[in-house]
Amino acid sequence: MIVKIKSHKRAVFGRVLQYMVGSKDRLIDPNGRSFIITHNLKSRSLANWEKQYRDNEALRLRHRKDSVLLTHEILSWHKDDSANMTLEKMEAIAREYIRQRNPKGLYVAVPHFDKEHYHVHLCVSGLEYKTGKSLRMSRSELGKLKKDIQQYQIEKYAELSKSTVRHGLGDRSAMTDTEYQIKRRTGRETGRELVSAMLKTCYKKANSKETFLELLKESGLKIYERSGKVTGVMQNDGTKFRFSRLGFTEERLRDLEKTNIRGRDLGRMREKESRIMERERSQPIEKEEEIKPILPSEKEAASLSRQEELNAMRTEQDNQPREQEPDQNPSI
Repeated sequence: MIVKIKSHKRAVFGRVLQYMVGSKDRLIDPNGRSFIITHNLKSRSLANWEKQYRDNEALRLRHRKDSVLLTHEILSWHKDDSANMTLEKMEAIAREYIRQRNPKGLYVAVPHFDKEHYHVHLCVSGLEYKTGKSLRMSRSELGKLKKDIQQYQIEKYAELSKSTVRHGLGDRSAMTDTEYQIKRRTGRETGRELVSAMLKTCYKKANSKETFLELLKESGLKIYERSGKVTGVMQNDGTKFRFSRLGFTEERLRDLEKTNIRGRDLGRMREKESRIMERERSQPIEKEEEIKPILPSEKEAASLSRQEELNAMRTEQDNQPREQEPDQNPSI
């Protein structure tokens, strides 16, 4: 189920209510049956509804120039589920949507049928009933509402399987509901998917924001600017895609610059280390000093020579044969 919300900053309560109730697209079955849900509203008169919306708006506590006075919201189902759709199912889902959306608001809900699609229009006040507090939702709250109301539909009306879509929370690059339905019908990748894939490929190859943009141009995408700032890319048919909508925020693009700076610093460091190692290899290796014996002085040398001479003489004398002494008692 697709949920669309259009905000109005002017008090066009009567115009929206008149379209919902009086349009030729209002759904009335062959038996003349339809339904109108009025939540926190009295009477069955369109004029009285408009007055109650205006009276409730007069209780607003905080006034801003861009305050949302009402929202025109639509619940839409896939045409392939038309055979399984009934007024009773549409009314039950619309009442559950109001309960999950915020039961403190003012609501009018009317079923329509247009271009083979069943859908419900809701006129929703910008304030809670008689409190003066805003009925606005944050982006995350809206995402949760879409998922929760769809889960309710899946559990209670599983036969409406063609109207199940992907509601991505926090993923700006996710397909819109309309794109998802187109892909389901054709089986082909959407323009957003093709551009997103190309951006991812160029991002992996780039080492700076400038390189990233150049790679995109080489891929056939045109860069467009807004207020002098590069905002996104454009296909040849003129379809524009913002970088932020595809998940490539300004912060993510700045990361390319940080990576490039770190790469340059690392390159300089490696180059410096290489120069130091080359210089060390080119220097000659110093020879170790030879250990020279300590020589004696001249006086010590002369003394040693005389001692050696005496030792040599003694050795020579010891080696000569000795003469026998005469016998004192010769035999007769």
